[in-house]
Amino acid sequence: MNIQDNLRGFSDDTWLNGIGSLFRKEGHKNWGINLSVYPLDQEKKTLLLSQAPIAVRKNVLRPTKNYSLQGEALSFNVDNAQDWEVDAIKNCPAWPRELKKEAEQWCFVVTLETGTTVFIPQFEMARALFFKNVYLSRSSLDHGVLDREFGIEYDDHDSEHVTVQVREHTTCADNMFKDYSYRRFLAWVLLDPEARRSYESISHRQLLTGRNQGLYRVWDFQFEPPPMSGATLTLRGNWERETNTFFVYEVSGIQNIAANVPEEVDFVSPKFYLQEPSGGLSGGDSGERPPEHEVEDESGESRENYPVILQGNATTFEFAKPFSTRKAATKTKKSGSRGNGESTQASNEVSTEEQGPDGNLASADWDGLDDQTEDTALYESRFASFFKMLEVLESTHGCDVVKLGTRKLPKIGRCNGHTMRDDSTPRVWTAVKVSFDQASFYLLEVDMSDAAKPLSTKVIKGLPGEKLIEQRGEFEARLLKNSLNWPKAYLDEICGAANHFFVVHPKTKKAGEIAMGDIERWAVNAHRNLVKHL
Repeated sequence: MNIQDNLRGFSDDTWLNGIGSLFRKEGHKNWGINLSVYPLDQEKKTLLLSQAPIAVRKNVLRPTKNYSLQGEALSFNVDNAQDWEVDAIKNCPAWPRELKKEAEQWCFVVTLETGTTVFIPQFEMARALFFKNVYLSRSSLDHGVLDREFGIEYDDHDSEHVTVQVREHTTCADNMFKDYSYRRFLAWVLLDPEARRSYESISHRQLLTGRNQGLYRVWDFQFEPPPMSGATLTLRGNWERETNTFFVYEVSGIQNIAANVPEEVDFVSPKFYLQEPSGGLSGGDSGERPPEHEVEDESGESRENYPVILQGNATTFEFAKPFSTRKAATKTKKSGSRGNGESTQASNEVSTEEQGPDGNLASADWDGLDDQTEDTALYESRFASFFKMLEVLESTHGCDVVKLGTRKLPKIGRCNGHTMRDDSTPRVWTAVKVSFDQASFYLLEVDMSDAAKPLSTKVIKGLPGEKLIEQRGEFEARLLKNSLNWPKAYLDEICGAANHFFVVHPKTKKAGEIAMGDIERWAVNAHRNLVKHL
């Protein structure tokens, strides 16, 4: 993979060929990773552990052109990862190049039913499982960090509900709790007994097997994997056909992984605030982020900046069964920018290291999680009143209704509209096809239950509606960029101004709750508007 954000100190077009031991200098707290890189004639040949999300063999750092992915693809289903054997990299016949720095590093070894023997470097398996961002990478060697920074409160009256107390002194950045994918992942690490035991085994193994060499603590990475029974691993690596062995460069996906976690998880903290729009400019950096960043791993980051998100090797992660998490905040504060509204370009220099009093760079974080868990069913209840209105259209007005599915709005740039303002859960929208008298209409509904007033139902007539549904990704982007208002100019362009209109919602005392009598009147109004546009 080409890492577009440039890590300072490396030469252009640096290939990361091998990953060696971890080390920490006496009196320091940051751990480093020894690397085998090409070109050889460069001074920097290490990364800090906080850069683990991009520490993948055959990555290209500071690329000046596009490079193709190296290796072949392989996938297999896991029976029980705790039964895997262990061996050193140097004993793998498919090891593509004998690199001294990584020769003694440990691999998991599993022989598949096909006869192929797969060697998975333990650091790479841990990276794919846990090292999703700076915090999770750096904290993996901080023994006892989960107990110090999080408290778990189980509900005595509801076994499927738990509260995670995020302590005020946590070093975990707030973006971890605002992002529902990371919040769910963190809940898995904290609450699933096997996942937590596996994550904490990293620091435990270091204490047991690390060694002192002069001024340094040195360690050949080891950990105990969770069982992952029934999960599917997607791999990329070197396949040596003569011996039928496979050496893994990257674990690119973990699908169908079990999560022994309650159905509802609330994250609470005295640090959390509910943002109230102030009518001013949106908060955040005072300038637009540049397309590429110069990433510093030595200077301390600033205390003032919300982390800039850097794209790394995002591992596809899919839980077998979804569960819901919320960021629960009771305090409120106004949002708004300190800037004067002028468009400026922010500095391209950022740092991934911990906050310090002298830090003067914008903080940054790697995004190593691509959560593909199918969880829209968790949020369909938000459209209960809308679906009841559709039932009235069917039963009373002779309409045929076909549900076309519910989708989460995607994250687009720095837009925050893809999550609910009150609890940072996904914002969803749904589409249905309503037909009668040989005419078809497409009704679009967006969950706005966190807003002061709902967004009226958008109706698109006939073929233009079908076209919009086919191009829903572009539609979603336009909706978000238009601050969750219907993008009229875009709809005029692709549907025709005469082919789309809206149906207003009934007035309600509480957002999302509509009395049955009002639902029936809503259906009458919707049918009247559909007939008008036949």
